[in-house]
Amino acid sequence: MVLLLALASCGDDSPPAGSSGPGSSGPGSSGGTGLDGSGSSGPVGTGSGSSDEGSDGSSTTGELGCLGDLGFGEVEVFYDGFTGGSEGIAFGADGDLYVTTSDMGDGIVWRLDEAAALSEHAAVPSALGLAGRGDGSLVVASIGVNGMPDGAVYVVDAAGVASELATGIDSPNFVTIAPDGSALVSDDFDTRVFRVAPDGMVSVAIADVPSPNGMAYSPDGAWLYVASTFSADGQLTRYEVDGDGMPIEASAVEILHLGPGSTPDGIAVDEDGRVYVAANLFGEIWRVDGAAPEVVEGELVAEGLGSPASLAFGRGPGFDPCSIYVTQLFGDRVLRVGVGMMGAMLYE
Repeated sequence: MVLLLALASCGDDSPPAGSSGPGSSGPGSSGGTGLDGSGSSGPVGTGSGSSDEGSDGSSTTGELGCLGDLGFGEVEVFYDGFTGGSEGIAFGADGDLYVTTSDMGDGIVWRLDEAAALSEHAAVPSALGLAGRGDGSLVVASIGVNGMPDGAVYVVDAAGVASELATGIDSPNFVTIAPDGSALVSDDFDTRVFRVAPDGMVSVAIADVPSPNGMAYSPDGAWLYVASTFSADGQLTRYEVDGDGMPIEASAVEILHLGPGSTPDGIAVDEDGRVYVAANLFGEIWRVDGAAPEVVEGELVAEGLGSPASLAFGRGPGFDPCSIYVTQLFGDRVLRVGVGMMGAMLYE
């Protein structure tokens, strides 16, 4: 998530001018559609459910449980009402969707069911990124005050009770669960990615990656991907992992550059190993082959998304497993973007 530095650079909670990005002048081929500049609600495209195909030929017509109502890159508003923006997004073990908001440090973890009915789940100070666990709990990053060493990591149990798990990370941002059950936590004002053990012990998993933010594992668990937010290249970096699923720093390979001002934020991976990246201030989502041997041209999935922050493939009953659900840093909505492919399994 981009939160405090983006707010400082933009001055208020309104979408920054030109947030829809450079469109076709971006770093790869285009192919998606999005909400128009007016931000009008409702679906974009017909979503007819006929034999639409994604740009890679993947079907969007109900295969493997896909709802099939959105073509590749088509966008629908799933929920509208988060005044002031939203940040983290993750599905819980109960099949509901969880989203974080924060207003002057008053953070809330919200629950949305398949009908987009909203309820408050937990209060977590300065709530940002989050990840679900198999026991129904959530691991939540609390970013604290910009520039102050006051960040923390919380666990919210299935009943919505929050407890502090760890401190010692200045500005915790994104959270992903590792194969060994620990949580990897990024800090995009730092160069480090941290490992938070189930007992709260904090150690460094990656020492030197520019402005780390979104993170995700490949479908086979052999690689970890890290997006860099405030960097000149706006890069996505791939790491091999050891037997515990921890990244091997010397194996780092950059595979995508979204360019200056793109502010790569949240990421997600599909079951075929393609990595989807939210280009926050460009208002776009891009994807790239996660097995690319070097920096390659990405594919534009959708544009005109306002300020996409975090991404999560649908997982619960009634949600579309072949769509990505997207929060908006400066907008009121959670969006659904059709991609015609299921997400990779997540560690819990």
